Amino acid sequence: MGLIPDNVIDEVLTRADIESVVSRYVLLKRQGSNLWGLCPFHSEKTPSFSVNPAKGIFKCFGCGKGGNAINFIMEIEHLNYPEAIRHLAGIYGVEVPETGYSGDSVQKEEKNRVKDILKEAAKFYYKSFNDPVIGKPARDYAARRGLSKQTLDNFGIGYSPINWTALYDLLNSKGYKDDELLKSGIFAVSSKTNKPYDLFRGRLMFPIFDSFGTIIAFGGRALGDEKPKYINSPDSIVYNKQNHLYAMNFARKEQSKQLIVVEGYMDAIAMHAAGFKNTVAALGTSFTDSQLKLCARYAEEVVFFFDADNAGQKAALRAVKMMMEYLNKLTGINIRIKIAKVPDGKDPDEFIRVNGADKFSEVVRNALYVEDYLLERAKNDNTDPVTGELDRGRYQQDICVYGSWMNDEIKMSRMAGASAPFLGATQQAVMSQMIRFRQIEDKKQSQVNSRTLDRERRENLDHRNVSEEFATAKDDSMPEEVVSEKPVFRKVIDTATKEEIDLFAYALSLGSALADKKHFDTKNVIRPDDFSGDTLRELVRIFLNIFDGRDETLYARMSDYFSRLTINGQPAEDIMFRAVEAADKSPDVRVKRDMYLALLFKVRESRIRLEEEMLMNKLVNAGPDEKEKINGRLRSLSDYKMSLRNKIGDL
Repeated sequence: MGLIPDNVIDEVLTRADIESVVSRYVLLKRQGSNLWGLCPFHSEKTPSFSVNPAKGIFKCFGCGKGGNAINFIMEIEHLNYPEAIRHLAGIYGVEVPETGYSGDSVQKEEKNRVKDILKEAAKFYYKSFNDPVIGKPARDYAARRGLSKQTLDNFGIGYSPINWTALYDLLNSKGYKDDELLKSGIFAVSSKTNKPYDLFRGRLMFPIFDSFGTIIAFGGRALGDEKPKYINSPDSIVYNKQNHLYAMNFARKEQSKQLIVVEGYMDAIAMHAAGFKNTVAALGTSFTDSQLKLCARYAEEVVFFFDADNAGQKAALRAVKMMMEYLNKLTGINIRIKIAKVPDGKDPDEFIRVNGADKFSEVVRNALYVEDYLLERAKNDNTDPVTGELDRGRYQQDICVYGSWMNDEIKMSRMAGASAPFLGATQQAVMSQMIRFRQIEDKKQSQVNSRTLDRERRENLDHRNVSEEFATAKDDSMPEEVVSEKPVFRKVIDTATKEEIDLFAYALSLGSALADKKHFDTKNVIRPDDFSGDTLRELVRIFLNIFDGRDETLYARMSDYFSRLTINGQPAEDIMFRAVEAADKSPDVRVKRDMYLALLFKVRESRIRLEEEMLMNKLVNAGPDEKEKINGRLRSLSDYKMSLRNKIGDL
């Protein structure tokens, strides 16, 4: 298993300061030494999300999530640990050695094999499309849709022959195994033969690229009226449709401040051909928050086109509601959202073919901001097309619901003011109703979130406390010098006294001062056996292992380990975060030192008393020789205990 070197992780944590990382997603305001904002991981109206720049950590006191910059990126971008490090390294200019990148070399190799399969498949489909005989139906279809040779080649358009195993036979001959082929998502298994067969047959093929140009999936369109019209690759080890947008690999290169989002492959391709190269398309699913986040990386404004039919208009409302909720939560994303409407119910591809690119530019320019779109939508949906009469009851319901989606009170006020005359009401009355609707929805969501968070906390504590931890056991039948370690899974003893927790907190707070010999004798540095429970013993081992006398990333590195353990049945990061905050309030290093030493001596004296009790119990049944050893140990402990009391008295 290849690991990213510790010095690279330290460099990432040093450069990727927590404030700049989190500020990309959350609007933060300073209160004292910490920064506060609305948590991006659960819905809330009162900020409970805290960032401590000095320690390089974040903590939400609502949902319990916390950690360093790497942990934050893991959560918000849905990445694993090495992927999050690589993500931050790319942003902050840290070089990650390729040989040490993946925490799971087997999985990395599997992904590379799948990408190779997809690349070979794209070549096969492209070759089939251009074959004089095999590809004629696909080329005829492309000609009817007005796709030029340049456009076809630019997007790598291909054709999947009707043959059930043409692609499978080719890739099998190149040495790819059935299990590898099935992981690619472009094959299915026959219920009769139990062998793979080609998922795409007789279809125009669209390679789907990630943002950087690697093929990760395919979409296939029927050439006639057969159903389904489109078949898309399922999610795989290299592809999650919710996290990608078709043609983003081309659109991002335009470096435009605006992105246009359409619903289909053909619309996106037609718009690129017409010069609108800042266009992307959703991938056979409702638009997602991850896709909105992807848009926000590359643009300041997003213009959406939805189909004019009922399904398209319902999808538009769902998408708008989702985006408003998401932007309300991730206050650091600053992106303008507009909704465009193609005249006469046409799709963008058809409109461009009939009216040309210049006319379509006007359509884009006339796109409505979300609040204006919702105002128009509420009025049109509730006006009788024959009589022109407005159904006030339904209009009131719709406009108040739509207004409640706005977190910006200026936009809400505009919507209330524009709709009030149609309702025969005052602007304030309409706005009050919008706010009431929002409060009702917030309460419902809060109850759902509370139940979800409680369940996640219970599951998280169970996961931390039992199955993942193990101790080492020795086989009594083997000589001591050849004993091998073997894992024995057991419940971890996570108990700790307040003095032990405070002692470790002061050690973390002191940081580099612990290495200053003017203040500390090496004997007075904490050690694992000062602590009674497994959790703190393990954390102290880790602390001593990574402690190098510097403060830069110490707490941020430790937070990785806090997130995996519990103390007294509670998440370790909760316990230690509060304890270290209390320790940090000590005014200077000398006060902290004295507090640390007093706690250290008190904890060690407590450990001595426990050992004395154990030895006294043993003494009852001990033989003469063993009694002598026990008494000798008791005398040593008594002397050491007295020296500790003297040290406490000297403080």
